[in-house]
Amino acid sequence: MTCNVDEIFKRILSTCNIKNLKELSLFFGYKENWASNTRTRGVIPWEICLKVAIEHNLSMDYLLFGGANNSNSLDVNKLKLSITEGLFYTIQAELISLKNGVKISTVTNAITNEIIENNEIETTGEVNKATKTV
Repeated sequence: MTCNVDEIFKRILSTCNIKNLKELSLFFGYKENWASNTRTRGVIPWEICLKVAIEHNLSMDYLLFGGANNSNSLDVNKLKLSITEGLFYTIQAELISLKNGVKISTVTNAITNEIIENNEIETTGEVNKATKTV
């Protein structure tokens, strides 16, 4: 993986909802041409990246390399699959049982929604319906 300084600055600007490099410089207490000079020299603004990551609950990986910010997001379909498989196993092992007419997908959706809501997690991608039934 390589760091692209231009892309790093774009992610910082976007995250901080700042329009341009001059505003970014002033926002962080630097002279108005600091960000432009730093970007032109190809220098990664480590201190600013760290501040932005902490203040916005972002991963440094996201700021440096882009892609999904995994500090507060998840693929809800992977979560649902894991919950469904766990429920299916516990039912087969007779650790829990469901009332007649209750589907594993209903329980999975309830558990998934609780996890997402109580942990302020952002979900990524389209949500698929859980499918296993007993």
